[in-house]
Amino acid sequence: MQALAALKKASSLSAAAATLGVTRSALSHRIAELERQLGVVLVRQSGRCAVLTDDAQSLLMVMGNALDRIEAAVAPLRRRRGQLRISTVATFASLWLIPRLADWQQQHPNIELAISTTTRVLDLAAEDIDCAIRHGLGDWHDLSATLLFHETLVPVARPDLADLSVASTVIRARSRFSDWTRWWRATCKTGEPPIRSVVVETRAQAMDAALAGAGVAMMDEAYARPHIAAGRLRLHGRATELPEGYFLVTTQEEKPRSASVRQLAAWLEHQVA
Repeated sequence: MQALAALKKASSLSAAAATLGVTRSALSHRIAELERQLGVVLVRQSGRCAVLTDDAQSLLMVMGNALDRIEAAVAPLRRRRGQLRISTVATFASLWLIPRLADWQQQHPNIELAISTTTRVLDLAAEDIDCAIRHGLGDWHDLSATLLFHETLVPVARPDLADLSVASTVIRARSRFSDWTRWWRATCKTGEPPIRSVVVETRAQAMDAALAGAGVAMMDEAYARPHIAAGRLRLHGRATELPEGYFLVTTQEEKPRSASVRQLAAWLEHQVA
């Protein structure tokens, strides 16, 4: 099927073979084997061009983008030389790590980062993951955890929105639904947070909603700082620091970190500073 898809795009056996990184003969054998299994002709010659038959066109149409989806699923599993695999949570990746990747690429052009996002518990000793960035108190058993920064909570909104009051619309993330109450009590405010709200799934979506002017979002100051500096958001209260933080997590120190993980740790510390 991959051979047929490549041939459809290239219109010649040689070009399709080059796309797949195989010889013209190997590609012809693949197609011939598929024809034998299906009992139909899939490719015919028209002058110097190889043309897909109606049966082949129909087959590819039914397949749709299934081949692309399979390739997208398989590609991240291929460990490439010089690749560093990091597991982290989606919000940290979207709002802190990914915006800084250009600097990493400039500083370490030979180390390719492969970032996966999950909240499940990982077995770093058994899984094909080099390190993780996790949120918590840093007390994970049998793991080495290096604090990157403590989490803070601070309300932010677009500069054109009125100051935070009981009439404000607050933006809540389901994944961190108690953040507003937690900040409200930590800053010794009376009563309860504003009732009127917009509820989204994640803090990344809460940030997007705040930038769109939908209300006041409760955000980690580290995530909001670039938008504040650029004038896209402003603070609507003081920040309060939490005991939780973001940690670079690896296997125990008696198992030496790879050179690339050490470089990542140094780069992360520089970014935090």
